[in-house]
Amino acid sequence: MIKYLIIINFKDFGYWFWTLCYPLLLCGLFTMSTPNMSSTEIEDIDVGIEPGHPVAEVFESMDFIALAELSESEAVERMKDGDMAGYIHGENELLVTETGVNQTIIESILDEIKHVSASGIPYQNFDYDREYIIPNSQDAQPETILFYALISMISIYGMFSAIEFISTMQPNLSLMGARFSASPFSKWKFLFSSVASSLLLNIFSNTVVLIAIAILYQMAIFTELWPTLLLIFTANLTGIGIGLFIGLIPGINANIKTVIAVILMIALSSLAGLIGPIIKAVISENMPWLNTVNPLARLTDTMYRINFLGNYNDYWTTIGILALYALLFFGVTFFVLRRKQYDSI
Repeated sequence: MIKYLIIINFKDFGYWFWTLCYPLLLCGLFTMSTPNMSSTEIEDIDVGIEPGHPVAEVFESMDFIALAELSESEAVERMKDGDMAGYIHGENELLVTETGVNQTIIESILDEIKHVSASGIPYQNFDYDREYIIPNSQDAQPETILFYALISMISIYGMFSAIEFISTMQPNLSLMGARFSASPFSKWKFLFSSVASSLLLNIFSNTVVLIAIAILYQMAIFTELWPTLLLIFTANLTGIGIGLFIGLIPGINANIKTVIAVILMIALSSLAGLIGPIIKAVISENMPWLNTVNPLARLTDTMYRINFLGNYNDYWTTIGILALYALLFFGVTFFVLRRKQYDSI
């Protein structure tokens, strides 16, 4: 049965286009469109200060600050034109016309000056270049979120073959389902065969896409290969479970169910960062619960953490949540199929 179900999908060009060709196309587009996303150089920050201000000496000693003494009205005009980040005046007060990274940096410097002054140390004599904390970090590339989100998306592509299989075995939706219902073949065996064939097909397509990413995208995004593969394998089971669950929707054919799966997949992938890291950052800040319940968001976050940060804090939690989703959908599917009866076929 597993061999038969695999052959059915191998002969379906549409299946291979969406599960293999389409992800490869996205991979190529991401590779071409994001080569310089993380290679931008830090530019000097233009800062204005009132003439004779005592902290001018401190800011002049910083290499990344371009300091200019001018009046407040001149500074406001330059800030409105986007030529200056902020203006320092009064009791170390910062005047800005907009918020951003540069303004935050200036404010943090002023805060440090205030703290040094409050401790009784003359801030003119303080060594602001000295680091009292030893940093331990790794370069982060924001474009990798796109690739991790892409991998998360293709990990649940098994839902499409699962929808086809579960729809095929329902006698009110297909002729083969009617024959199957009249046969002595076990529903449990058919369900197991559907899961196994979907899993094998999707793992094959996942492997091709992962190899393509490794070749096209010249960066090692899998520093922790085997833990990452375990995540992808568990996500495959989750995707198949979602497909089986969608396949149970009564009264509509497999094509409409596939459309429902596509809409769901696009929504989950977009929220997980497929359309850019900014969307994901906004969701993480304002609706963190959405990332918790979104299996693709959890998968994307965990792959990034273990491969770029070496952080395994939520690794097994993610594995457990993905496995729980899979078991829940498998259980519901088997229960519904076992109980389903038809007055006529």
